[in-house]
Parts: sequence; structure tokens; C-alpha cells
Amino acid sequence: MDRAATFTGILGNEAALRLLERALASGEVSHAYLFHGPPGVGKWTVARRFGAALVAGGDGGAEERARRGLHPDLSEVEPEGAFTTIGQVREVVRLAASRPFEGARRVFILQADTLNVQAANALLKTLEEPEGEAVFVLLAASREGVLPTILSRAQAVRFNPVPRRAVAEFLAERGVGVGVATEDSESDATPPSVEPGLAAALGRGSVGLSLRYAEEPELGELREAVFETGFSLGRDFEERSRAVGEITARAEAVGSAREASFLAGMEDPDRRAREGAKRAGRAARDGAVREALDLLALAYRDAAAVGAGAPELVANADRLEEIRRNVEEYPEADWAAAAIALGEERAALAYNVSPEAILEVALSRTQRRILAPSPGSSTSASRAGVRRGSATPES
Repeated sequence: MDRAATFTGILGNEAALRLLERALASGEVSHAYLFHGPPGVGKWTVARRFGAALVAGGDGGAEERARRGLHPDLSEVEPEGAFTTIGQVREVVRLAASRPFEGARRVFILQADTLNVQAANALLKTLEEPEGEAVFVLLAASREGVLPTILSRAQAVRFNPVPRRAVAEFLAERGVGVGVATEDSESDATPPSVEPGLAAALGRGSVGLSLRYAEEPELGELREAVFETGFSLGRDFEERSRAVGEITARAEAVGSAREASFLAGMEDPDRRAREGAKRAGRAARDGAVREALDLLALAYRDAAAVGAGAPELVANADRLEEIRRNVEEYPEADWAAAAIALGEERAALAYNVSPEAILEVALSRTQRRILAPSPGSSTSASRAGVRRGSATPES
């Protein structure tokens, strides 16, 4: 296959793609790569295409099969729950030491930030002294989430958020926004699809997340609940608990939809399939809770932008007047500090704390920041990464 066509259709990250194209064209391929960057910016898609080209060795039919996940020499290792286990890694190491089944190489795609210390150590010797033609493509949201011993033995390839304009154009080409309801249209309880520009803004540089906002009503409902809660300030504990319950219910709906889609088309799913669906549903629910905190932080960054006189930087453009009213109602609010505090609360999700507890604490702390900003605190948008002439933060 034409090496220039290997990554056709991938949005953004031209520098990363050129590096990988040169490796394929020259044959000078590293034994291990670390693709790092925020979720949804194309790391997994590029890893599969890169791996497919490597195992195919120029055979177009084999490369096409590998892209569809049907080649025995291209292995994608999915974590078992939150972690990739030492047992999974030992199986990878065993396979990496043997000859390819039919391809030019063996390629293994793993999520590096799901490797615990034991699993990482099991992989370390193979990364230090690779045997045969095995290539490892490791994926991670950031370099900081990868153990230094792994990081030092892989070629790092950075993936950045995709520019909003490119995402919006891609969505428009897919027909997103066709028939979008207006404020004067009759509507039911389910929010309509959003137009491409708004979906791209809400995706914050992630093509996958932008598509989800365009196509999944459950995410639209989650966003509605977040806005309702985030700008309903001064609530007492019981009211806040009810609001948190609404957000978690919307997150559960996202998880249920993912579980159902996992099983769709299976006439009689076996136990393994049902367990896989439940895992996918739980992961989607947890992801929706993280997204709720991100949406709340995005709304507060938008408020900071409006307060700084830069409404053109607002991501939630369809809620601009609502945001403006809240900024006018609370002129002393430190919206930027509230957005930053939410990022700190989001980190607690990695420690198996209940989503309800995280949301309650996050709402309590951030709303205190808004209603009673600390003496000397800055309300400038720059503290939230919002400046005139700059793009809205994408991640």
C-alpha cells in the first residue's frame, strides 16, 4: 500500500504522522513507541494503522485485514478492569519472543498508563532487549502517567488536541447538525443534535468526544444537568445532594446506553459477552462522571472569559446569555479559580472514591470559591488559561 495513504483521513497531528510515515518508508522502526496525548485525538486509530502497516510488510490485503482487527500478528491488549495485569503482560512477552504467524513483524498495542509496577517490570526486560521483529506501541494520556522505566525505553510521539475548525469541518462533512432543532422548534425532553461548531467546541480537541456530543443524546442530557447544577448557586446540602443525584443518574444513563450498544446484534450473548458489556458500561459511566466535572470546569472558564470581556472565546456558545447573566449576578466571583479547583477534584476519581462524593465535594468547594472568593484572588481569565486572542482550552 502507498505509505502516504496509511494515515489518510486522520485529523491533525501532522508532525506525528510524518515521523511515522518516514519510519515506514525507511524501514528504520523503533522497537517501542509511546503515543501520548489527551483522549480522543487519534492515538488508538493511528496505532492500529501503524501496526497494520508494520505486520503487513507491503501486502495490501494483509494490511486491510489488520486494520479490521483480523490479523494474528497485530495484538491489542485491553486492560482487565482498571489495569493491564501481569498475566496479560507475560503472555505478550511470550508471543513477542516467537516468530510472527504470517506477517513481517509482530505488533502489540498496550495502554501504558494501565500498567501497574509488577506488569511494567514484567515488560521491562523485553523493552530493554527486544527479540525478533516485535514492535510495541504504548498509549497514554500523558508522559507523567507512565512509569519512568517504561518511558525511557520507548520513542515518545506527542499527539495534540485537534484544531476546532478541523473537527467542525469533519463533522459537517458527516452531516452533523442537519435538521438541528431551533429554540422555536417543538422539542421533547431529549436535547436535539448539536451543530458542528458547538460539538467541536464541546469536544475540546477530541474528534471522538465531538462525535459523541453530536450523536449521543445521553451526553446532551448530562450537559443539561451540569449547567442546571453549576449555575444554581447558594443551594443547601439537601438541594446540592439532589443535584448531584441528577448528574449521576445522567452518567448512569450514558453507561446503560454503552452496555446496550455493546450487546446490540448479539442474539444470545454468553456470560463472557455480558460481563464485557457490564465492564464497558461501568467504564462509560465513570467516564461520564469525569466528563461532568470537565463540563463544569468548561462552563466556569466560559464565565471567566465573559468576565474578562472575551465572549468570543466561550465554548458553550449556545448558553452565552445564560453565562452572561450569572457573571453579572456575581460580579466578585472568581470563576477561574473555581475551574482550576475542579481539575484538582477530578484527580480524586483515580482513587476509587464514589462519584457522588466527588461531585458533592467539588460542587461545595467550587461554589464557595464563586460566592466568597478569597481576599486578593484574581478574577482574570488568564488563571484559567483564557486570554484574548487565544483559543479556548482544548483539554
